[in-house]
Amino acid sequence: METAPCPITDSTKFLHVLRLPDRFDSSGELHWELLRSASSGLLMLNPRPEQSEAPAHYHSGAYDPYLQSGKGATARERSYLAARRLLLGYRASLVLKGSPKPSRKLSILEIGCSTGDLLTWLHQKKRIPAAHLAGIEPDEEAAAFAKKRCGVNVWRSVADADTARGPFDRIVMWHALEHIHDLHETLAFAARWLKRDGELVIALPNPASFDALHYGENWIAWDAPRHLYHFTPDTLEKLLEMHGLRIQRRTPYLPDTLYNTLHSERLRAHREGLPLGVLSVVKSLLKAAAFALKGAAEPAKASSLVYWAGKT
Repeated sequence: METAPCPITDSTKFLHVLRLPDRFDSSGELHWELLRSASSGLLMLNPRPEQSEAPAHYHSGAYDPYLQSGKGATARERSYLAARRLLLGYRASLVLKGSPKPSRKLSILEIGCSTGDLLTWLHQKKRIPAAHLAGIEPDEEAAAFAKKRCGVNVWRSVADADTARGPFDRIVMWHALEHIHDLHETLAFAARWLKRDGELVIALPNPASFDALHYGENWIAWDAPRHLYHFTPDTLEKLLEMHGLRIQRRTPYLPDTLYNTLHSERLRAHREGLPLGVLSVVKSLLKAAAFALKGAAEPAKASSLVYWAGKT
């Protein structure tokens, strides 16, 4: 275990926010402290697992991002994989949005590429050459699967990737930044390997969202202790500015609203010993629709946000 200062101000003064459960802890006894930096407002887990301890918290068979195609063992896992496949085109369109180049001429690096779904889609559907695509993924099994699946270079860390054939038109961090221990090493790498007119595409859960406020400690996207940081547009902007990067635009990613609502309801029901029947699922879907509509009307309070940042 370790304690960390605020990465924006280096301050060690924090305010208590919530005591969070680990959603994979069946005993219900493990809890983690969510704190707010008194100087920057950044929400972060403190204390937290050291980097060497982190992999043990990802190796649950229910950890969705590492599920491999064709390996869904339960109806829930198969539904998740099907939804992930269906949304790949939309996700890729957001990554490519605003590019003046034809997609086949782009070079793209994904930090936190997991099992390589996005890279594979870009190669197969957008005809981006494998030599123009690369990934970074710390999990050994997921990295090996991604590399074999789409034939691209996949490194285990940004230090290993310093031999990459860059710079890149797009560097993607899709629900990855919140997992990273050394934010400054990663963002310095991204700033160094991003083309002058390139963009860093970051997707993040939004702790200021309607659903986060509604579910409190049971909001699934706290995901302690895997999510170390929780960024609002304001705190993300402060962090990026330290590396010569500036947010150029942002948009809600509404599909995450459904995932976050359904799983938050599931977590709350489990912790309170309540059944989650058909009626509960229907109510959850109605809640998700309401949160999505509110998020569309007030993007700063959407469940997840996608940011595009460029060099200043």
